[in-house]
Amino acid sequence: MKKMILVDGNSLMYRAYFGMAHQANLTQNSKGLYTNAIYAFARMINTLVGRDYDNILVAFDAGKKTFRHEFQTDYKAGRSAMPDELRVQIAYIKEFLDIMRIKRYELPLYEADDIIGTLAKRAKEENYQVEIYSSDKDLLQLIDDNVKVILTRKGMSDLEVYTKESFYEKYQIHVNQFIDLKAMMGDKSDNLCGIPGIGEKKAVKYLIEYKDLNTIIEHAHEIKGADGEKIKNNIESALLCQKMATINCDSPIEVTIDDTVKHERNTDRLVEFYQELEFQSLLKEMSLKKVKDTDKDDYIVVSDPSKLNEILIPYSSLIFETPDYNYHKSPLLAIGIKNKMGNFILKPDMLYSSFDLQLFLEDENNHKSIFDYKRAYVLLKRLGYELRGVDFDLLLATYILNPSIAKEEFKIISDSYKYYDVYYDEAIYQKGAKKTIPSEEVYFAHINKKVTCLHTLKNDVIEKLTDRNQIHLLTEIEIPLSKVLGKMEHLGMKVDIDELNIQEKALNDRIEELQKLIYEISKVEFNIQSPKQLGAVLFEHLGLDCPKKTKSGYSTDIEVLESLRDKHEIIDLIIEYRQVTKLNSTYVAGLREQIYPDFKVHTIFQQALTQTGRLSSVEPNLQNIPIRTKEGHLVRKMFVPANQDNILFSADYSQIELRVLAHMADVKKLIEAFNTNEDIHSKTAKEVFGKTEITSEDRRRAKAVNFGIVYGISSYGLATDLGISNYEASNFIKKYMEIYPEIKVFMDDTIDSCKALGYVKTIKNRMRYIPDINSTVYQVREFAKRTAMNAPIQGSAADIMKIAMVNIDKEMEDRKLKSSMLLTVHDELVFEVYKEEEKIVEELVLRLMEGAVNLDVPLKADHSSGKNWYEVK
Repeated sequence: MKKMILVDGNSLMYRAYFGMAHQANLTQNSKGLYTNAIYAFARMINTLVGRDYDNILVAFDAGKKTFRHEFQTDYKAGRSAMPDELRVQIAYIKEFLDIMRIKRYELPLYEADDIIGTLAKRAKEENYQVEIYSSDKDLLQLIDDNVKVILTRKGMSDLEVYTKESFYEKYQIHVNQFIDLKAMMGDKSDNLCGIPGIGEKKAVKYLIEYKDLNTIIEHAHEIKGADGEKIKNNIESALLCQKMATINCDSPIEVTIDDTVKHERNTDRLVEFYQELEFQSLLKEMSLKKVKDTDKDDYIVVSDPSKLNEILIPYSSLIFETPDYNYHKSPLLAIGIKNKMGNFILKPDMLYSSFDLQLFLEDENNHKSIFDYKRAYVLLKRLGYELRGVDFDLLLATYILNPSIAKEEFKIISDSYKYYDVYYDEAIYQKGAKKTIPSEEVYFAHINKKVTCLHTLKNDVIEKLTDRNQIHLLTEIEIPLSKVLGKMEHLGMKVDIDELNIQEKALNDRIEELQKLIYEISKVEFNIQSPKQLGAVLFEHLGLDCPKKTKSGYSTDIEVLESLRDKHEIIDLIIEYRQVTKLNSTYVAGLREQIYPDFKVHTIFQQALTQTGRLSSVEPNLQNIPIRTKEGHLVRKMFVPANQDNILFSADYSQIELRVLAHMADVKKLIEAFNTNEDIHSKTAKEVFGKTEITSEDRRRAKAVNFGIVYGISSYGLATDLGISNYEASNFIKKYMEIYPEIKVFMDDTIDSCKALGYVKTIKNRMRYIPDINSTVYQVREFAKRTAMNAPIQGSAADIMKIAMVNIDKEMEDRKLKSSMLLTVHDELVFEVYKEEEKIVEELVLRLMEGAVNLDVPLKADHSSGKNWYEVK
């Protein structure tokens, strides 16, 4: 038997949009086009077409007016208007269906349900098995022996399949009674009243007893009490609702069954569509562009070292290829070179056999273009060579132009410039258990495509940076910083294994102790890390009230647990158990796996990731060690100098974001306070509370709002942080803005500018694009406003730290100091310092951090030292 799939296009489209929109997650491509609905819709359709079928059609509503409006003019009048963010995506959704060669259809004055009902009827007559996909229960009336209705709850991963049998099991009535059920219940979403006061339970009860609506009306006088009166008083409403809810299965559709026959998708056009919308994951999944051994471009594999001298010329583009993300471990496969002499591939052994190549790489005056300088720097440093003379980096340049699209995957970068002739690394090397290194011809071709792209794009990208006055960000900050970070990564940070063993045992002992206490109090043994089992213990076994539920059951997230702290003694133990187990698995036992043979960890600083310009780190993440808890802070004790006679020295900016805010907003009182070295939190507390003498609690509250205001904190957020009422918090913020009126002016001006331009800027002209600032969705728009207020401040602080790092490294190198910069964590820098250089490093670091830029307020850096990182901070 043949199978036909019929899809309610409007239903899936809305489901696709709101599935992400309710989380304020309206994704956009680099041009600002909203893409969340297109992406989710494409994913659902891709899942569908992977199934076995012969015919398929997607039906859409043709417009607001239908034949049903002739019977009820306010039909569907209560529905909210379609969000503009969804409206702009509809044309792309329909284009996607055309590319997939899936028939789509709409008919003026009729709804998608009518098209589906009519085509389902015709298909049944031709002995098809029909599957209908929608989230609209109205379509359940179409169920019969040959028709299933599949309701989508969450994309195509959570489906509710209805047959005649499962329908009866769910509703305890038959499918032919469903329209009468709707007639009695009504439908608020369609503005159909039905019989007010008769809900699903009562409607089912009377349908079981009387079989259909007409019989119920005939016997209304027998139905006692209020229900009988409601039915008698709303007969016309019920009959109208019955008429309106009935799907027209004889609509005058012009589409035929033959029109819906399955066709192969337009593969090439689909690739272009995904590229245009920047759907990288869908492109990867297609696996369309397979590299073949015969896929050879015009390049020469150079095997004779004596020929390198004529090839290695200035203004060459270089690709250093590794098969793995972690370049601290991954082998070098080959080097790709492109310049005016042509395209060349060098095998790794050329590094050792060619003195010309070594000199070329280390020549500061031999200009080179690259993709991800830091990666290449560390890779070569590991092999015993230095890479100098890099003055263009495509990864960093793209990150500056638009931080939202810059990723470390080369193809994502190239696609953003509409340069598509590059493969995904995953297509070449695969991933997981399937990961492998293919033949040389395959990865040579891959390298050559990358280096050709790099060389081709370079001049246009430089021109864009120059036009936007951002070239200095690349050449004076980001590229020099790459080398600094590369040196830090290569040097690594030593781990005291004995201390690690001590802490691991202490944490395991505490975990075991907490587990025993939790079992004793609950009087039941269970998996504490299982949300499902924990929820059952807390809210069923112990009888606590659950403040929040999810689709899968009880919520036991930290917000829920915090709200229950004073309800039961077990809650504090569970919170601590989670903290300690996470600390152990991530930063103690987890850290052990990251230690190299030199007893160091070599983290990877992600320079082109965050939209604020800040640095992050992975493998391991040394920036997220939770130092607010005693156990978390102790983790820092494991990090020690490589030389036991040395010390660790730390310097971190004091209140840098507040100082940047005072400068950027020209806040007179803050500028005065910083310039006179007054305690800014005490000053704020005195001003807000109108006191000359303040308490520690007053200062704590002032500190919360001082830092919170930088992030656009709301009264609710401040109330939560301080444990006060929303009213108190609102008054606090209002008073704060009266004391520092320039801040509100600055915030308002920043938002207005962002609305007009689509971006905000740091003091060094780093731009962050925030297209959501003009969203019609309130939550999305408000989040964008907070982002717009914070981004210039946090981004400027990041710029300052980067400038300081570059300047410090340069002077340390010029002075040939033996001490080294090891780590950066937000506003902190950590150094390993030789004893004879302690005073030199202290003076140098503080001077260059505090003199990184000139602001209207002084920059201030605090410092400390110790035998391990714990003693330092």
